[in-house]
Amino acid sequence: MILIERQPSPEGDTRHAIAIFGVGLVGAAVLQAILRHGPAQPTELPLNWTDRGQRAAELAAVADALGRLNSVETLDILWAAGKAGFAADRAQLGSEVEAFGDILQWARAMRHRCPGRALHLHVVSSAGGLFEGQRFVDGASTPQPCRAYGEAKLEQEQLAGHLRSEMSVQIYRPSSIYGFTGIHGRFGLVNALIANAKRHATTRIFGGLDTVRDYVLATDVGDFIARRIIGLETSSRTFLLASGKPASVSQIARIASKVIGAPLYLSLDPLPSNASPITFRPSALPEDWRPTDLETGIRLVMLQLSSSFESGRNARLRQ
Repeated sequence: MILIERQPSPEGDTRHAIAIFGVGLVGAAVLQAILRHGPAQPTELPLNWTDRGQRAAELAAVADALGRLNSVETLDILWAAGKAGFAADRAQLGSEVEAFGDILQWARAMRHRCPGRALHLHVVSSAGGLFEGQRFVDGASTPQPCRAYGEAKLEQEQLAGHLRSEMSVQIYRPSSIYGFTGIHGRFGLVNALIANAKRHATTRIFGGLDTVRDYVLATDVGDFIARRIIGLETSSRTFLLASGKPASVSQIARIASKVIGAPLYLSLDPLPSNASPITFRPSALPEDWRPTDLETGIRLVMLQLSSSFESGRNARLRQ
């Protein structure tokens, strides 16, 4: 996890700390966005995601580290963790839900330990997990998870909701996120298409070519969440973060092929496990949400992947 101390702004004297639990695709994007917003000191602290006893000791150490920061008046806690993917079963998701519960207990303890400190909780959920198979989702749509992944995300939202009487709770429901966090990070469809095209390898598709999804760039999600954290918003809200412009797998493949300038090789799963459409109405999106268009976003990911591959190749040559 990452603990950040932000310096007071020239306009005010609020001392602000941010605890980020999970620095994967979204968490890393939020971290970078916060660092771009002004002077801040990030510190990496250990947190065990599998051993509950060890995690309790390390959370106590995080609390002690917060206590040593100079007169922190506001604490924002971001949950953006979770290694289990869309196809994970309940057993695989159990440890994630358990860890989330521990973080909520820790947040409540921090609230009572420092009653004069403003505390805000931010939770990254999943629009895809909650609304799988639904079309034209809007603010009135009811989550109806179709698999364990979505059920776990809905459970996390409900658990977080119990804290609204003690702190503000802001929940973010991004749709299908793509982006780059390193060559060893999780590869979604867009990353896999680009990486495999450069190797002249085949990409396996677990849906159909006509499967329609709504793709959003990780840096857009990170920027949006960071603005809520830095703005010290006190209201509890739920945000749907989608593009409102769904695209089929075949459209994504055509855009990727155009950006890369090379043909793509696809292999379709005969029994697709991820073929249900998920689309969202633009009217349900936040007014200040400005998603990057697909071609621009895919081009950005390609440049990041290419730079990473080149850096890795040069490092191997120097060995």
